[in-house]
Amino acid sequence: MKIYFLSSKPAVLTLNGVYFGIVNGFERFADITLSDRVFAQFIPQDGQPVGFFITEELRFSPPPNAELYLLKDGIAVYVNAYPPADLTLKPIAQAQFGEVCVSVYRQGELQISVQSPDGFFNATLPSCFTECTLSEQAGLFFVDGGGALALYNRRAELLLYEKTLGYRVEENRLYATLPLSDSLQRTAECIYELTENECVRTQFTLRQQGENEREICETLLPYAFFESVLIGADFAQLLAEETRGDADNIRAFLGEFSAVVPTDDPLVCGLVKRKAERLYEVAYYGVRIKNGKITDVLS
Repeated sequence: MKIYFLSSKPAVLTLNGVYFGIVNGFERFADITLSDRVFAQFIPQDGQPVGFFITEELRFSPPPNAELYLLKDGIAVYVNAYPPADLTLKPIAQAQFGEVCVSVYRQGELQISVQSPDGFFNATLPSCFTECTLSEQAGLFFVDGGGALALYNRRAELLLYEKTLGYRVEENRLYATLPLSDSLQRTAECIYELTENECVRTQFTLRQQGENEREICETLLPYAFFESVLIGADFAQLLAEETRGDADNIRAFLGEFSAVVPTDDPLVCGLVKRKAERLYEVAYYGVRIKNGKITDVLS
């Protein structure tokens, strides 16, 4: 079986102690017989190694610090977290908001703490906030850095985490522009209602680069279609006229998915669907195209 190896940071990969190469965001793969119980180990420069046996159980139980993706031709293992090698306390940002002290620091993992008369609360922060600023608005604590925004309440509970191009707060409403990782270079203008314990999105408006939708070539059309379904855009405009009436049925047919993966066939895309904690399956769907519009969606 093909086993694909990926890593969130460059790491040396060994199989049964033998050097296999450097892995990162670009996958390497090996044909491995699961009954051989090959031991794979990822060794980063600035963290502790992550290792596991490649067995039949791998299909159902992702190893610690990794996500598992079931593909039509094998399994992809993505190591996205390494136990830290350095546990030294390193302050990053701190601010006092009335009786509340908010701190961001690294002690192994990047963390945020909220200390107030209510108690001391702590949570792990996404790694993009290694440089950040802190502010308090509408009773919530804003962590801004690395092109992203996170909102926490007084119990250090995460209420929002998004990549942003910009944001502002007016009258307990958060207005944010979010970049969408889609092939049409769209953004979303979002509005959130803020309370001391909630951040609820009340509006989501897509914005296209330029005044008009650009022409989509047929090799890009399937990928743009599945992305549009994913982000909640009006994908009916990509369907042939006789197919648009089935838009709701098509959405239900595709089900819930969290990402779109291109394949070697431009008419087929993989849709990433969650099966369990850190375990995903890639389901493959294709389209038929006529005169630059989609006439059918099939699995």
